[in-house]
Amino acid sequence: MKVAKTLKNSIWTIFLSGLVLFGSCTKKEPAPEFDKALLLQLVNSHRASGCDCGSEGSYATTNPLVWNDALERAARDHCTDMFTNNFLSHTGSNGSSVGVRLERRNYKWKTYGENIALGYQTEKSVIDAWMKSPGHCKNIMNPNYTEMGASRKGNYWTLTLGTR
Repeated sequence: MKVAKTLKNSIWTIFLSGLVLFGSCTKKEPAPEFDKALLLQLVNSHRASGCDCGSEGSYATTNPLVWNDALERAARDHCTDMFTNNFLSHTGSNGSSVGVRLERRNYKWKTYGENIALGYQTEKSVIDAWMKSPGHCKNIMNPNYTEMGASRKGNYWTLTLGTR
């Protein structure tokens, strides 16, 4: 009787150990290399204040953006591509455009924009650089956008903005 109980306990221990081992093998999204909440806060701070985007004009205060995971995944795809293939462009190494990348991530867009950058170490430094660039500033301040997602791989950054 005691042997049967010990065997039963051993079987349960092996079973539970297997669950722990197999449970840890599930594929998870990689941890972001940046603070998403901080990046969103920095973008929304500029949108709440209004901004002069130089040759692209001045923008009044506008609606805050909300984070969108599909936009983040599309941005991550592009960041990974640029990092892996050592280039900086809005066109992917396979010829893809921003719209195609969004569609691949099932983002049914009405309008979209994309900012890319290379060489910045922090969320603040990349946002500051984009705000000093008229075209990038215009994207961040565009009142037609309602959502954003972003990614960083190494020192490559992608900010994707959109409206469904």
